[in-house]
Amino acid sequence: MIILLSISMSELSGNLSIYDYNGTAAHSGQTFSIRDLPKSNTFTSNLPPDDLYPTPQASHSADRQKLGPRLVKSAAYTYVRPDPFPTSELIGVSKAALRDLAIKPTSVETDDFKDTVSGRSIITLDPDTEPKDGDIYPWAQCYGGYQFGSWAGQLGDGRAISLFETTNPSTSTRYELQLKGAGKTPYSRFADGRAVLRSSIREFIVSEALHALKIPTTRALSLTVAPEARVRRETVEPGAIVARFAQSWLRLGTFDLARSRGDRDLVRKLADYAAVHIFGGWDQLPGIAKSKEDTDVL
Repeated sequence: MIILLSISMSELSGNLSIYDYNGTAAHSGQTFSIRDLPKSNTFTSNLPPDDLYPTPQASHSADRQKLGPRLVKSAAYTYVRPDPFPTSELIGVSKAALRDLAIKPTSVETDDFKDTVSGRSIITLDPDTEPKDGDIYPWAQCYGGYQFGSWAGQLGDGRAISLFETTNPSTSTRYELQLKGAGKTPYSRFADGRAVLRSSIREFIVSEALHALKIPTTRALSLTVAPEARVRRETVEPGAIVARFAQSWLRLGTFDLARSRGDRDLVRKLADYAAVHIFGGWDQLPGIAKSKEDTDVL
């Protein structure tokens, strides 16, 4: 059974409500199956890839184990395919997320949807042919950051793999859909690339609750559980994958890692990407300097 998460402002004053999915959620505007959803790869088309796997084909043909942890330089991302659990089950879907992504509610019962959000298949590829340059192929982002008050250097998407971008035709808002807990990437360091069920439930519910409260946050589309998986944390726990999305997963640490390495070329490319493809152009930036004429008037 798939449960559909439905959170309203009134419900947040009491308990969160979870309803059985019956395929009757109200949507406005055009909706699509996940296969027919309009897709793009603006991030990977405009920023430099990992030199070791510069194309989808190079990554796709590589041994999955070789796509694991290592240092990556002069790159914004690495092409890497999800590593699904042997068995898993879709147990939750957010109604609000379906609406904002323009996905048909009834399509959550299809194999296409279940296989995509569990990482079992790459919906943007023809399963009978090898990927080629320009294909929309999953990727993990490279970034740096601080841990425990100290600069930790390269961090990156250690257990998150982006699948594609999609633009809702009714709102013209573009989102990047990714899987959290879908296996090791070059940025996993000493971790296993997995997520456990308890933290995944928390992210799934709290992300959508914050959104219902109109607090800007990352979003959650679905929750897939792997009850037979054995993921070691403080104890051994069942695994899970959250399909989540945001308008961008670009971070301050994305710039900070390039800055710390003295990679001015990459910093500039990241700035151009953010200005043009996130804010809609340099002239649209919130902190744009006023012209001399405006300054003279003031």
